[in-house]
Amino acid sequence: MESPAEVQAGTGPAPGYRVGRRVLTISADMGGGHNSTAAALEEALEVAWPGSEFLRVDTLDVLGPGIGRLFRGIYVTNVERTPWLYEFFYASLWRHRWFANASKRFTGSWCGRRLAAEIDRFDPDLILSTYPLGSAGVAWLRRHRGLAVPAAAWVSDFAPHPFWVYGELDATFVMDETAVPIAKAADRNPKVEVCAPPVVSAFSPGDRAEAKLAAGLRPDAFAVLVSCGAYAFGDVAGTVRTLLGASDRVQVLAACGRNDVTRRRLEQLGMSADRLLVLGWTDEMATLVRAADVVVTNAGGATALEALASGTPVLMYRPIAAHGSANANLMVLGGLADLCVTEQQLGHHIRAAIRDRTSLDGLRLGRSHQPKAADLVGGLRRLVEAGSRAESPAPRPWRMRPADAFFTHVETAAQRQELGAVLQLGPVAPGRSLTLDELRADLQRRSPGLSPMRRRLVRRPRPGWLLRHEIDVADHIHEQLVAPDAVDRDVFDLVSEFWSTPMPAQLPTWQMLLVHGQADGRAVMAVKLHHSQGDGISALGLLDRLLTPSGTDPLRSRLRGRRRLGGRPGSADGRLRRTLRDSGLVVRGVASLATRRPTPRHPLNRPVTSLRRQLVFVPMPAADLRSLARTLHAHSHELALSIVMDALSGLLPSRALVDPSRPLRVMVPVAMRAPTLDRIFANWTGSVSLDLSVAPADPRSRLAAVRDELRRRARRGEPYGAQAVMGLAGRLPTALHRRFARAVYHRRFFNTIVSYMPGDREPRWLGTAPVLATYPVLPLAPQVPLTVGIVVAGSTAGFGVTLDPALGLGSRETAAALESAIERTRRAADGPTPPAHASGD
Repeated sequence: MESPAEVQAGTGPAPGYRVGRRVLTISADMGGGHNSTAAALEEALEVAWPGSEFLRVDTLDVLGPGIGRLFRGIYVTNVERTPWLYEFFYASLWRHRWFANASKRFTGSWCGRRLAAEIDRFDPDLILSTYPLGSAGVAWLRRHRGLAVPAAAWVSDFAPHPFWVYGELDATFVMDETAVPIAKAADRNPKVEVCAPPVVSAFSPGDRAEAKLAAGLRPDAFAVLVSCGAYAFGDVAGTVRTLLGASDRVQVLAACGRNDVTRRRLEQLGMSADRLLVLGWTDEMATLVRAADVVVTNAGGATALEALASGTPVLMYRPIAAHGSANANLMVLGGLADLCVTEQQLGHHIRAAIRDRTSLDGLRLGRSHQPKAADLVGGLRRLVEAGSRAESPAPRPWRMRPADAFFTHVETAAQRQELGAVLQLGPVAPGRSLTLDELRADLQRRSPGLSPMRRRLVRRPRPGWLLRHEIDVADHIHEQLVAPDAVDRDVFDLVSEFWSTPMPAQLPTWQMLLVHGQADGRAVMAVKLHHSQGDGISALGLLDRLLTPSGTDPLRSRLRGRRRLGGRPGSADGRLRRTLRDSGLVVRGVASLATRRPTPRHPLNRPVTSLRRQLVFVPMPAADLRSLARTLHAHSHELALSIVMDALSGLLPSRALVDPSRPLRVMVPVAMRAPTLDRIFANWTGSVSLDLSVAPADPRSRLAAVRDELRRRARRGEPYGAQAVMGLAGRLPTALHRRFARAVYHRRFFNTIVSYMPGDREPRWLGTAPVLATYPVLPLAPQVPLTVGIVVAGSTAGFGVTLDPALGLGSRETAAALESAIERTRRAADGPTPPAHASGD
């Protein structure tokens, strides 16, 4: 088979490209501190691991509709109206261990069960919690569901309390050494570390005079920033009046957050801007904190951390109940803040500072507590590098999603559910191919950030995963040397042999084979993984993470993005319309599936009893596929499917494997998410089943039939119906789910599988070897001994056919049938429709 065109000249692999991490940050919109801490951690991780991907989950939204509003209302009411009740609850957590444990178990179970779906959806390799209930949920999953992903909690207050600390987590990070003994007393054997307070880099020391000018302050004023958090708790108006009465030189910046009532009350004081600037929610807090001579606050949370990071002294005034008082006391103990509890103390403190600003220097400089990014990055690195270095003596597997467990249930000894791809590689230098040592070194460096490469499959008593925190790629990557004069057929025979060998059960479920030695320096790399790891799009996403993009690639599909689950964008009416539309598609799709005629019977569908697999690969320029699709008024995936059917209609009747008078039912997987390499692993596909003719036909007529049938089935909602049925079946007990899977993934429901998958169009390198083409390998199904996949990646559309050798179809004739179908399609697009090919063409 001929090699595809070389990769575009003038490009090369991106220098120093590194794989980032998939990071799930669990926060909550409860004030602004938890989200501020999450933002700081994400920013630090982008420094530590460029290209990392983030998903931020709001814990309160995950708990259920209306829970966030309810909890926020309770919190605000307790702090403002019933502080004694809030203090009683806080103190009871410390006084009564049984109460703390019971409360943590309840919230952990509630939150953990709901976070499991979000973890499955994003498949992170690092979890960071900045909210106590989120930490409780992660700890519950670690204890009850076998969560093995490194996970840590960041205490965004100075004083931790029992709800913050969990011994099951890999680390609990506190902000000061004085908090360590308190955190260790909050739970049984917690792993407590000190880390720089997490604030975004915008909060840093700078020119105070310049900041005052930017903030609109008088240059000679003694600027006091009053910031009481997003809710502006406490008597902010009384605090402002006391500060203004302390001296005519005081100019107050009052940050009222989202508390519009307090903001209007301050505006009604009628003070000039030379004395009082009233602000609502603002994104300029970094400038305001830097401009202030002192920050007055009453909670000691994010505002205090940001002030310390900026080198601005902190003054705690009338701290709010419970955690506010605890923060204030601990900060004073650590020499990081002063505390005033009366108006007289506050006024005296401000007047003393105006007379002698050096009185604030002790707090401004403190114990060099201004956090450095490297310190925060260091804490994150320690978390990932330490983790749990080995599986526990009696590990509990992480339960698979139902859609993933489906492919462990349908697997038999002869129908192993292993899918993957074969990469055709160019030389790394004239006449020199990629070596095994180079490949292993490159992938060893990339593998720690890819959790699918560290999962070991557990089948009993129910399908699940054990996560290994360290792997040796030498156990997974092997080589086969060929003679310098070997032809492509010799190379691909070795790849077929590789695919005929089961993967070791005791290792994570992936294997690779490098076949090289040809005189021109070309090589082939085959990679396979278990279908329960993911569908075709997931497999391509994982594969792409192992490749290096070109230096000119903008990496659109890898751009950092912070997404928050728990709410869909748009208006409530828009969300309702989408819900009704999707529900209607599900109903119509299930009805369409339920009323389908039985699958046509063909001699093709015979039991697969051998482990042997025969692989056939055919390239087509991707530009040709797209151009022909436009000319023939079809989408690329429709044309690719038509080419496959044209090839099968010429190949199968010649061996009496089909009855040309009956259609062939083709199952076509459909991505139920954006078909991009989004690195969200697992199986997320629906499917449509098309009844397509295998009788001779001209390419235009066949394409029209394929296009019309595919679109008709999609309009009927079959992909939604298939996904809904899979989801409902997943709620069955394991034994019943296994029976269901084996009943439907079978010849009784389809004759063959054809899957189209879009890859990245930009050039890619494996190590320093350019990727010339990517060919998919689909697994066979019970009594379905032929499957076909198409991947469009880079400059090539790669057609990959998986065959049971017992069919008796030769590799050459199968490849020739595809090549003939491609050529017939070209001729059909160029001129008058040619006559239908004869059988065996």
